[in-house]
Amino acid sequence: MSEYASLVFWNDRKGEKNMAKLQLTMDILEEALLGASVLGGGEGTSIDEAMMLGELALKINSPLLLDVEDIPSDGTVVTCGTVTCPHSKKAPFVSPRAHVRSIELLLESGLERPAALISNECGSGGIVNGWLQAAILGLPIVDAPCNGRAHPTPEMGSMGLHLVPDYQAVQSFAGGDPAKGNYIEGLLRGNVKTVSSMIRQDACVVGGLLSVARNPVKANFLRGNAAAGAIKLAIRLGGAVKEARSGGGEAVTSAVLSILRGEVLCRGRVDSVDRFTAGGMDSGTAYVGDVSVTFWREYMTVERGEEERLATFPDLITVIDAETGMTIASSEIASDMNVIMISVPKRRLLLGAGMRCPDLFEPAEKVIGKKLLQYLEL
Repeated sequence: MSEYASLVFWNDRKGEKNMAKLQLTMDILEEALLGASVLGGGEGTSIDEAMMLGELALKINSPLLLDVEDIPSDGTVVTCGTVTCPHSKKAPFVSPRAHVRSIELLLESGLERPAALISNECGSGGIVNGWLQAAILGLPIVDAPCNGRAHPTPEMGSMGLHLVPDYQAVQSFAGGDPAKGNYIEGLLRGNVKTVSSMIRQDACVVGGLLSVARNPVKANFLRGNAAAGAIKLAIRLGGAVKEARSGGGEAVTSAVLSILRGEVLCRGRVDSVDRFTAGGMDSGTAYVGDVSVTFWREYMTVERGEEERLATFPDLITVIDAETGMTIASSEIASDMNVIMISVPKRRLLLGAGMRCPDLFEPAEKVIGKKLLQYLEL
């Protein structure tokens, strides 16, 4: 049984499990990562790498996971994330020290000590962003990530701040391998989109990955703009996956759908995968019988034949290995894999304000050559 079991209670009116304040533990880490691998929707960060970062944080300290209501409304909250070089073919590298340094740079710039930190998304890597920084600085994590699923661009994880008049983004970054002489750190201020683009370029300079602390806001802004409750949902989902995975893909699928209330789109062998690089990210289409799924890091659309649209990002599209029950990232999907493809409608997900910004979907439309905007129903 999970270590957080004694900290949960049942809401009889809704029939759903809720959790009081949580002290993060190794059991919670495992379940959060399993749940986030489903919510990643094809995002390909290694669970093993995220596990190592989370374990390091917990060996130092065990941060509290708080609800938005537990933070003073005027307290400052900082987003922690990572930015990869989309063009790099090398294995990304970022040291634990760089994660901490990114938040230090914000504090050195004059930012008041944050009341708490949040993660940028609920993907298999993103869900632990901020844990190490919180452990070292003695700060809590707020269960209000920028998005309750993974997304392909940093702007989608900025809670719609690029639309806030006069908001000036402040983003600090650190990363690269000092042993190779390509370590870099810095701080940028300006328009959200411009600063995010510049940091992506910096990630390419070091050939891999940067840790980023960004976009300070008051806790009150998280209400209605962040994905409140998404981390606890991932923990609950991961607990169900953990219990079911010994039964293989069908058992895991049933467990996931019982919580997220989605549906199976298809089952079968992957016939072929057309893969290319676009916008610096792994992109393409995989075919399972008469069903095709496009991807631009995350799975973006599912169609049957040429006419019937079955799911459209930010609907959650997840591919599960029929034998092992593990999720399959878009970067790993390959011919002859036996898969189960599921989808959860966006209305049943916990999404941040970045998922309600039509302008942020235009680049994805151009890359995958499929209509997205008309399916948003904002």
